[in-house]
Amino acid sequence: MTSEASRVINTDNLPMAQDRDGSWRIMRQHPVVEVEGGLAVTHRDLVETVLKQPSIFSSKQAFDVLGSPIPLVPLAFDPPEQSRYRRILQPFFSPRVINPRDPELRRQVIDLIEPIARRGGCDFVAEIGAVFPVQVFLTLFGLPLDMRDQFVEWKDAVLGLTSAAGETSVDAASQEGMQKAAELFMYLTDLIRQRRGRPGEDVLSRLLALTGEDALSDEEAIGLCFLFILAGLDTVMDALGFGMQRLAENPGQRRLIVDGPGLIPAATEELLRLDPPAPFLPRVTSEETELGGRVLPAGTRVTAYLAAANRDQDRHHDPYTLDFHRGMNPHISFGMGVHRCLGSHLARLEMHIVYQEWHARIPEYHITPGTTPRVRWPRGTTGLDSLHLTFDGRDDR
Repeated sequence: MTSEASRVINTDNLPMAQDRDGSWRIMRQHPVVEVEGGLAVTHRDLVETVLKQPSIFSSKQAFDVLGSPIPLVPLAFDPPEQSRYRRILQPFFSPRVINPRDPELRRQVIDLIEPIARRGGCDFVAEIGAVFPVQVFLTLFGLPLDMRDQFVEWKDAVLGLTSAAGETSVDAASQEGMQKAAELFMYLTDLIRQRRGRPGEDVLSRLLALTGEDALSDEEAIGLCFLFILAGLDTVMDALGFGMQRLAENPGQRRLIVDGPGLIPAATEELLRLDPPAPFLPRVTSEETELGGRVLPAGTRVTAYLAAANRDQDRHHDPYTLDFHRGMNPHISFGMGVHRCLGSHLARLEMHIVYQEWHARIPEYHITPGTTPRVRWPRGTTGLDSLHLTFDGRDDR
């Protein structure tokens, strides 16, 4: 697959499907690795260099490659345009605004978990991970929860198109995906027109009520909605699925949060360290620059591998081990610099609520015999295809 001399890895051949820790270990053999279409940086210092210099390592140029007909606000912009969007959006995703949503979101999670607890088994990814983040989006944007399944369908179609970006052939599935994406676009267009000028407490209505230089155009508002769907739904689903898999496979660590729920925030950070919601952050060089001893011409695609960088030995002792008592946990799973994830507080709240309410009702569980969680790979991100859990009262302690 690779050699000490080549520093070239075909990432399609990584054993990611069954061994993501092993895959990150392979990627960390070199701080800069040649991959399809560009370079990957895997060590923390170089990742920081890439993410903290947006004037050299452009997010806008990286996301222009996707060919989106609408602006993915604010990800597909560099400063100074990105700075304006972030200033406008930051207050709507701060802990002061997000935390009061806790009771409502907690009720939704309980309503999802309690019927499952009575059954004694479930596919966690399909029944919790894929469902709850969509309900959170609908709640924040003031939409009825009975639209959940429709939004899941639209979301899957749009994400399917982005994963196929760059392919020359358009098959029937791609055509259907484009049709579904068009349906979502038209729905959001109509929604924004309806909400414009009408007071409301939901995030979208409040954003549309901004005036002056903070006012968002319809196109910008649609781009924000699309980005929320693209970046805020499957990412949380994947993080929850990975977290629950590790808890199922590490009953000793799981027992710590069952016996002491106050440890759940620290546990969440450790689970996020090992499995970032979006482990690959692409950038494109806007000028010639040097990185890791290499001269990169303008237009070089450079991807920061967050999950690999989170395993730096000098930042995290015994970095491949799950340890809920690390204390300080300076992971970069939500990125860093000007493009650090705006939704990090919301993602943490979602994960805290799920872990708290699940373990209050289902403290003992294990991966269903005969099933094996597998990562969907190759793909532009990582996530489990399923996670079948059984909770029949067996004590794993």
